[in-house]
Amino acid sequence: MIQKNPYISILKLKGSIVDVSVVAINCVVLGMWDYRAFLIILAGTMIHSGCDIINDIFDVDIDKICKPEGAISSGNISVKSALTYMLLLFSVALVVSLHLSFILFLCLLAGIIIGGVMYSHPYFRMKDIPGIAMLNMAVCFALESIGAWSVYSPLTIDSLVVAAYIFILIFSLTFLKDFKDVDGDVNSLPLLVGVKKAAGICVLLTVLPLIPLVYLPIKEQEMFVGVFVYIVLAIGCIQILMFDPVSKGKKLKNRMVMTLTVPNFSMLVMNVILTF
Repeated sequence: MIQKNPYISILKLKGSIVDVSVVAINCVVLGMWDYRAFLIILAGTMIHSGCDIINDIFDVDIDKICKPEGAISSGNISVKSALTYMLLLFSVALVVSLHLSFILFLCLLAGIIIGGVMYSHPYFRMKDIPGIAMLNMAVCFALESIGAWSVYSPLTIDSLVVAAYIFILIFSLTFLKDFKDVDGDVNSLPLLVGVKKAAGICVLLTVLPLIPLVYLPIKEQEMFVGVFVYIVLAIGCIQILMFDPVSKGKKLKNRMVMTLTVPNFSMLVMNVILTF
């Protein structure tokens, strides 16, 4: 019943698991977490959801054909109501972030501009440019990482290493979602270079996050767990890429999300275990 509520479904909360993952890895490296981690996740999720609403508003005509069940495209929420809802989410998120850290506030504000306006607005429409769309998302999550770190500690070289890891992780793996909608896409890597060649490129990109991952300044036990979990999940993605990424595009996207998040969660769990 809750999921059918258009004001809930429009938030696309499944994608916010990445926001949780970003906060998790910062807590692991810093070795600290408290109620502020929840507030950072709340603010990040609101910004992420608000940017998704911006995208739905600008894509409403397309979604009436491709995604008629969408909250706005189905008419369950008017564009005006969606705009009001979006502004409410952004306002609450920015107020919360300003209370936590001015740097977090600036990072989330930049996320609205880059991941909301520049990603979806017809004047920029970065989402339609393969590579640039992934770059856009990677920048937003890297900024969120820097903002999360600033809540607990002054920015250092370690904070930049974590942000670089998040950037490479997001940029490398989000190409995998292109295989799910090859038939409906106008611009995507598989359409530009062909499915087989795109799959080969994505295999190489899937290995790329291992480089910054092993340089994260965390304990050896946590590192071992994170690297092991990432390799196992990445192998699952590579298997699909090598054989049938289009017909198994939905499964590939689900594995992509797991590969983006589960290694970070596993390191957090290990960190908690070692603490006690």
